[in-house]
Amino acid sequence: VLMQAYEVAASPIRTLARQTTLADFRPASKLKLSDVGALQELTEQGEIKHTTRGEAVESYSLKTYATQFSISRKALINDDLGAFRDWGATAGRMAAETEANVLVSLLLSNPIMGEDGENLFDSAHGNLAASGGALSVATLGAARKAMRGMKGLDGVTPINATPRYLVVGPDTETVAEQVLASIYAATVDDVNPFGGKLSLLVEPRITGNRWYVFADPAALPCLEYAYLSSAQGPQMASREGWDVLGMEYRVVLDFGAGATDWRGGYLNPGA
Repeated sequence: VLMQAYEVAASPIRTLARQTTLADFRPASKLKLSDVGALQELTEQGEIKHTTRGEAVESYSLKTYATQFSISRKALINDDLGAFRDWGATAGRMAAETEANVLVSLLLSNPIMGEDGENLFDSAHGNLAASGGALSVATLGAARKAMRGMKGLDGVTPINATPRYLVVGPDTETVAEQVLASIYAATVDDVNPFGGKLSLLVEPRITGNRWYVFADPAALPCLEYAYLSSAQGPQMASREGWDVLGMEYRVVLDFGAGATDWRGGYLNPGA
């Protein structure tokens, strides 16, 4: 019951992040390596030239979240409508809510990246609109162009980041649906180039008109979240009360999230 409610209540932001596990609560370092560069043509002597790889590290750690609930024996017996028996479902929903709050807070905080000391979304990265613009085919086109021009860790190799998700809040949901709608156009100028190209994710915790574009996290993850390897997902336990007749319930979640790269995302503050 807990896991079913937990999965149903998950935030769409979790779709954008890569999932992993950590063995303990120490800060986990996520190493990024650059490509080796293009292969070099051999000389007549057949000499193969050496190359180097750049590296950068991002880190985050797990935290433990928990709550408990007690119910007296008399209340449990008198509970004809089962109001207290849905503890598993509400515990699952609240675990998902906790994860969503952590992930969305991380996204909205625009964290500093260990790679270069700049924010996740920053003009220095080329993934922040110079000025806020309303969501439209034109502004989406600018976002796609910026992502296509992303370079690898070496600052040279093009990685051709492909937009996959459009992320908005409730204030922009209707406009986003209109922008992404497939239209059977009578003229070339009326064709919607984004019809059927992007998946829309609506996160109710995002306020205002800001919107994001993200690549597939399987290829270019910007965010990552982790569970304790020995306790993945919410862990629920119950016991009979001893000092007081009744039941005690507890749910514990070991969860953490961090920004791992900026090359797969784009932010427009909106207008």
